[in-house]
Amino acid sequence: MTASSIQSSLSISINERSPSNTHQFIMNTPSSDDASTEPAISIFSADYKKYEDLKQMLDGNKDNLKLEAMRRIVGMIAKGKDAADLFPAVVKNVVSKNMEVKKLVYVYLMRYAEEQQDLALLSIATFQRGLKDPNQLIRASALRVLSSIRVPTIVSIMMLAIRDAVNDMSPYVRKTAANAIAKLYALDMDLKEELVIIIGKLLADKTILVNGSAVQAFEHVCPERIDLIHKNYRRLCNLLVDIDEWGQVVVLNMLTRYARSQFIDPYLVKKHLFYYCT
Repeated sequence: MTASSIQSSLSISINERSPSNTHQFIMNTPSSDDASTEPAISIFSADYKKYEDLKQMLDGNKDNLKLEAMRRIVGMIAKGKDAADLFPAVVKNVVSKNMEVKKLVYVYLMRYAEEQQDLALLSIATFQRGLKDPNQLIRASALRVLSSIRVPTIVSIMMLAIRDAVNDMSPYVRKTAANAIAKLYALDMDLKEELVIIIGKLLADKTILVNGSAVQAFEHVCPERIDLIHKNYRRLCNLLVDIDEWGQVVVLNMLTRYARSQFIDPYLVKKHLFYYCT
């Protein structure tokens, strides 16, 4: 076969295969514009629409849509997603008549009230009304949200709320009040004397649910006031086994410190008696 015939056969082979292969390659290869813009636009549109849908559901008048929106939002939070942008739409529903919606709203607020303090401050009056709600979970949640707004201007409101909560019939609300004491003390240490009186009352609480949080407040605010423990020492020792595991650690450390400072070492007493008798 001559060189010219070989060249012509190669030319025919290339001409036959090249157009289809080239066309297939071009069709299968996304352009730079499509690759860079379409996925981004799709993802952004989905997120944007999702949040807009939630806001519309929360702004509507149907409780079932509000409940569905709050369930989705709480689910987002549980998965570690940030839902702070929804705060204005959520906080408006704290006055909802639907108890399930209200509970989920407070779950959200307990998570974001400290981050969105300016917006939370606008709803202070609503939280104060929540402190009087017939449902103990709402009262406790309102107090938790209120104590999470760590702004000095509402110290007096927090103090009044804690005083009332300490006398609440629900041990869960009293426990929440004990947990809020440390937050209030961090805002204004000048309230120590008033808080000590409240702590003394909580230490005498006969409910196991309250004891662990009461001792924790004691350790945080006035650990030097051993006199508050004198009349409660034996009762706390007896209740130690029934206190929740987190409270047990705090109570056990406090009781150990108390015993070492208030009781005579029995080994030293035995040693002195031995030398005295001999």
